[in-house]
Amino acid sequence: MIYFLFLILSGLLQGMMISLNGQLGNYYSMFGISFFVHGIAAVLLILYLKCKEKKKIRFRGVPAYVYLVGFMGIGMVTSSSWCTLAIGATAMTGLSVIGQMISSAVVDHYGWFGIDSAGHRHDSGSGRHDEHYHRLI
Repeated sequence: MIYFLFLILSGLLQGMMISLNGQLGNYYSMFGISFFVHGIAAVLLILYLKCKEKKKIRFRGVPAYVYLVGFMGIGMVTSSSWCTLAIGATAMTGLSVIGQMISSAVVDHYGWFGIDSAGHRHDSGSGRHDEHYHRLI
């Protein structure tokens, strides 16, 4: 149940963030918006790691493709800000969710990026439906 609530909260925050990023598009370029969003996030993350986790920040031991998320984030913030100005926050969010569902289904189905694709079958062979999806609620 806690995951369900956090995901609802995340969706609410994302909707507000998209609208605010669209408003920033009236004042800054799309790459400027992305710089602000990612710069603030990086500073907060570094502060968290230094103060709370008390761990050194290391870039070793992680597959190189994981760092592509930074570039993906730039593309997401830039395109969502630009599209929000053109078609509005609701349409942009709806179309974005469709894209997220498609890419998530493909990653889960084929087991890309270390995802266990065996856990995403409709029937595990024991007569039960896939517990992985039902665990969310």
